[in-house]
Amino acid sequence: MSQRSLITVSVFAAATALVLTGCGGSANSTAGSSTDTVNMSLSTDPSSFDPTLARSADDYTVAPMLFDTVLRKDDGGALVGGLATKWDAKDASNYSLQIRNDAKCADGTPITPTIVAASLTRFAAPATGSSGRSLAFGSSSATFTPDDKAGTVTVKLSKGWSDFLTGLSIPQAGIVCPAGLADLKGLAIGSVKAAFSGPYSLTSSQSGSSYSLALRDGYDAWPKFAKPLSGVPAKNVVLRPITDYSTLATQLQAGSLDVGVLVDENVDRFTNNDHFRLTSTSNNTTYLVFNERPGTAFADHPELRKAVAQAIDPTAFSNIVSNSQGKKILSVGSPQIACVNTDTSLLTATDAGAAAKALNGAKIRIVGTTLLTKGNEYIAEVLRKAGANVTLSSLDNANWSSLTSKGGTDWDINVQGDNNLMGTIPSSLLRVMGPAAENGGRNKTGVVNDEGYAALSAGMNAVDKDQRCAAFQAAQASFLKRVDAVPLSTLPITVVTAKGFSIRAFGDYLDAATLRITQ
Repeated sequence: MSQRSLITVSVFAAATALVLTGCGGSANSTAGSSTDTVNMSLSTDPSSFDPTLARSADDYTVAPMLFDTVLRKDDGGALVGGLATKWDAKDASNYSLQIRNDAKCADGTPITPTIVAASLTRFAAPATGSSGRSLAFGSSSATFTPDDKAGTVTVKLSKGWSDFLTGLSIPQAGIVCPAGLADLKGLAIGSVKAAFSGPYSLTSSQSGSSYSLALRDGYDAWPKFAKPLSGVPAKNVVLRPITDYSTLATQLQAGSLDVGVLVDENVDRFTNNDHFRLTSTSNNTTYLVFNERPGTAFADHPELRKAVAQAIDPTAFSNIVSNSQGKKILSVGSPQIACVNTDTSLLTATDAGAAAKALNGAKIRIVGTTLLTKGNEYIAEVLRKAGANVTLSSLDNANWSSLTSKGGTDWDINVQGDNNLMGTIPSSLLRVMGPAAENGGRNKTGVVNDEGYAALSAGMNAVDKDQRCAAFQAAQASFLKRVDAVPLSTLPITVVTAKGFSIRAFGDYLDAATLRITQ
């Protein structure tokens, strides 16, 4: 089985917004004819149809198609209205949202400010356990006050968090209609048809095979992007989990798929092929995360964490997982993100001899997603050669995400693939500092790192760009000094799009809800 991608059609794409329009055949059309269906690949089955609990790439693909957000991303990091027509930030703690008056749930229920506030209140609640909570709210609590007569929702955060508005555009902030909030179990499996607020409804679900979505009759809440989308929305979208790149490429060439993502040598099958459009990007990152909870190998053992960093060659890892297309990184975020670290002196230098002295006899449990199987195996073999007693578990993406996001002491090293939903350095930093995953945060280490998190929070409250970057640099220096994580590399991807189809990328985020048929 070839190396699978960290991402599907929902995740990071280009450094600038672009339209991916291909030049090949469709599964549902022949030359000169049209279709109303788009076939897209997933890397595995979605873990949940509850947008608030989305935690992996395939969840991020599906959620925006079923659930609208208050705001949406546009070119250059700008925001446009989703369910909101106007929004205002009085300061980093106080916001107001004007909700459009024509949006409806799938059962025809008007989406009022009260409905928006109820859904966002659940999203913000620590008890809900949303992986997006700390992205949108930081460590603050949030109060949402609806006024249905005025059509507004007033928001007050207990602490300033300048990424709040951008946080309202991520998949986890999708608005769940009342029927879904009344049946959370049904919401999770996609059986509550009236829960949907977005353009599509889930019509069939066959685990491991396909997921069918149908465009809602009368839906007209499309965002008004600065550059209008070309083409028409598909009446039907079929999402197909495919676990092998060679199979995916073959299905693209045969017309069984219209959009897919590749990272390995199968990309060469589409080079200089006028029937397809290829767009390569390098915005995902990979890095090692140490579990520092009591009872794990690396809890209170910074010398062992340093030894692992000394043993690993990030360039070798990159060559293995990306067919020599990736590049070494100096932080947990992509080099294209603002305020990312550029100081090479902060990284632990490779030193195999020193690593062997510290790691000899150490018992280490490594976990990773099967989307990075070859990389996982490389890390395990390097540490074994250093004398460690290593066990490796490569899990499917949903189970890997669930295991590493629930806390606990079942693993010591996580080979992390980072889908940076916000396109900001805090989004990645929250993986290695701040509230732990089991406490409603994104931090997989289990240790807050008070110094680093204080610097990150200071950056989120700063207005001046230079002050923000200085604070974020201090946060990055902190985790690198502590060796809470080991930066590895970018993971370039290639989006393959067949003729007659387009999908819009906004900065580093590819929005599946923008799928259009252009033939």
